[in-house]
Amino acid sequence: MYKWLLYFIIFLGFLGAVVWETSKLKKIMGAEDYLELGIEKGNLGIHEEAIEFFKKALIKKPDFVPAYLALGNAYGNTNRYQKALNAYKEGIQLNRSHKDVPQMQMNIAWVSHKVNDDKTAIIFTKKAIQSFTDRNDYAGVAEAGIRLRMLQNKE
Repeated sequence: MYKWLLYFIIFLGFLGAVVWETSKLKKIMGAEDYLELGIEKGNLGIHEEAIEFFKKALIKKPDFVPAYLALGNAYGNTNRYQKALNAYKEGIQLNRSHKDVPQMQMNIAWVSHKVNDDKTAIIFTKKAIQSFTDRNDYAGVAEAGIRLRMLQNKE
């Protein structure tokens, strides 16, 4: 009898610890934490869960530009191109000088190219070149230049 009582008390203690830790984690999760979890899920190819984590990051911090970049990427990976474009554009609108803006411009160009809108792809590739130039990111300028040449040769 005492043995079962002891097991029951240990079980209740364990259960209480798990519930306490879980509730503690929910309270301290910030936008950055959700972004990190979403990136991990995306890297594993679990894009739907990644999307949910990115949305949670944006609920916590609506002006979190990296979450818009990640959300756009996840939508692009699930072939929801219009949602991807909307996420990138919203992130750019929030802070045009953010370090992720050139990458979002390149991604808009990529998605536009995927949906056969090469005119928009060229426009955003040129914007990305200017953004990379403004940041002295010459590797980005070179990458965007190669992409622009590819798009212009396609026409």
